[in-house]
Amino acid sequence: MPGRTHSREFKLEVLEQIGRKQKTTAQVCREHQLSPSLIHRWRKEVEMRGGAAFTDMKTADQA
Repeated sequence: MPGRTHSREFKLEVLEQIGRKQKTTAQVCREHQLSPSLIHRWRKEVEMRGGAAFTDMKTADQA
C-alpha cells in the first residue's frame, strides 16, 4: 500500500514551522500524523538541494 504524498508547499511549511521554532518536531508530527524520520528526510533534501528541493529530479533528456 503506497504512502501519502505531500505537496512541496506543505513540506516547506512544515519545515518552516519547525525552523522558526513555532512548533516542535513532535508537535508537527502529531498534528499531521507524520513520522519524525520523514521530517528528517525532508530536512536533508532541503540541505542538499536548496531551492530545488521537492522538485522532479528528471532532466529534459530523461523526460
